[in-house]
Amino acid sequence: MASSTLIQYLSATGVSGLGVSTPFGATPSDRKQTESFLFTNPNAVGGANITLTSGAVMAADISQMGTDSSGGLTALKVVLADYNSAPVQKVVVGVLEIGSATASAGTLVVAPQETVVVTCVVRGPVKNVPVIGATAVGSPLCLDEAGAAGSAEVYTAAKVGHVFAYALTSTAGAGNVTAYVLGCGI
Repeated sequence: MASSTLIQYLSATGVSGLGVSTPFGATPSDRKQTESFLFTNPNAVGGANITLTSGAVMAADISQMGTDSSGGLTALKVVLADYNSAPVQKVVVGVLEIGSATASAGTLVVAPQETVVVTCVVRGPVKNVPVIGATAVGSPLCLDEAGAAGSAEVYTAAKVGHVFAYALTSTAGAGNVTAYVLGCGI
């Protein structure tokens, strides 16, 4: 992981004298931070492909600790966050973001034993986060304790997981929301 000093321009228009010929738009001001990670399909050759979908909650691949006691690979590789997997993959690092330049319709198909570079939003707004139930704007989100890998649910006092994001949109039942990722995973 690289360290950096972020410099942000907080205006939607260009500035004369900086060589800017067109307006910047809102993008420079959104404060979204992304990191690149490696994702490996663990299925044996001849096994099933894994389809990654933009918005999926991703976790550090703690299974790497068995062979990498330094933690370097654990910090570099991600898996779909899954509270019920063995080993439990609940150390959320961010939310997967797949752009149109790397995949079609926000999905990426990974063949067995293939390793690909994926981008995760580690802080800031992200769309299409799958939630398992009704979610109001401002609801704290944690990893879904009983559902599908890569999904979230509204945090309550009865939950064991930690809050990794807040909902920016709502849904009346299971669906997708836009969320603000807190940046607590890295």
